[in-house]
Amino acid sequence: MYSDLQKRYVKEIKTNQEQSEAIKNLTIKIHELEHNLQEQRQRIEQLERKKVSWKTSGISGKRSRTPGGEVTSRRDISKEKESCCSKYLELLLKEIKKLKKENEKLSTERRALKNELAGLDEDFFEEVEDLKHAVQESVKLNNQYEKCLKQISVMYGLPFTTHL
Repeated sequence: MYSDLQKRYVKEIKTNQEQSEAIKNLTIKIHELEHNLQEQRQRIEQLERKKVSWKTSGISGKRSRTPGGEVTSRRDISKEKESCCSKYLELLLKEIKKLKKENEKLSTERRALKNELAGLDEDFFEEVEDLKHAVQESVKLNNQYEKCLKQISVMYGLPFTTHL
């Protein structure tokens, strides 16, 4: 009983540590993604400013040819970049939401485990140690009883079975 309890306690501590590490990693990842999102937003703002400056300077009407011979305007290229950036931002936002949900779930579970461990005070562990000692003593006493029973069964010629 004690060993099961001790194993459970060690397992709970290990789980708590793993969850703390996971929360830490998720938090770092969230911050990285938020930073990346902020950079992408700034990039979009810069592209929008360039787009406005192209429109005001009259450059947006210029056309160029791609290596394949297609005619494109800077406006088309700008729209492609903007579309690509918005898709990337959407993906980043989804990933951030997913990580935040997982972070909240792990935080809740970690708090529950912490509360459960808080209920185990020093007296509890002392009592468990006392029980462990009592079990060890009873095992020793049982072994002595078994030896005595073997001796008595040999003296009287009775068959000794370990399980009565």
